[in-house]
Amino acid sequence: MTRLLKGNVSFTVFMPEKTPDSIEKAREALAGSAFQRLDPTDLRDESAGWVDAVLCFDSENFSSLLHDSFFVFALREDKYSFSAAQLRPYIEEAEFVFKRENNLEYIAAQQKKEIKEQVIRRMKTNSYPKTTITEVAWDMDSKLIYLFSQSGATIAKFTDIFEKSFEISINQVNLFDSVKELGGADKMEPVFTKIWGEK
Repeated sequence: MTRLLKGNVSFTVFMPEKTPDSIEKAREALAGSAFQRLDPTDLRDESAGWVDAVLCFDSENFSSLLHDSFFVFALREDKYSFSAAQLRPYIEEAEFVFKRENNLEYIAAQQKKEIKEQVIRRMKTNSYPKTTITEVAWDMDSKLIYLFSQSGATIAKFTDIFEKSFEISINQVNLFDSVKELGGADKMEPVFTKIWGEK
């Protein structure tokens, strides 16, 4: 279930140069950069793409895309990440075993690199990537795009994928500008209340 139903969230607002011609065009754009699951044997350590905002495992149907005048979807980012402290005992053990089995006192730098990569692959196989879901609400009336995050890294990733997906340039706007766009602070009700509020 989307976290937008669980209380207040922070957001960043963008203004696009244009909007999609139809919901079909929006679905096609999302499908073109849909999220792809990471395989532990994959050389990639991270993957990012679009998913359904309610069913964040769904990167094909986007069945929750249309809510009133909003296109609602989410950016999913999966990343394998292991700290040096996590890796250390396993790398040291792997190097110890390698030296013993090959009757070596020292291990060449290239071989150490390969051992580390083998350890990381094994750890990826036995763990899950860290997952981040960031919801997006695109108001077709005001044209404003709400990204429910203020993280600089998330904003950069979102902007890059969004502009490539929709072939539309977007500019970040401040809260004052977005309030003016909506016609005053009295009309600036939370976006998620508009989308999932009780009828």
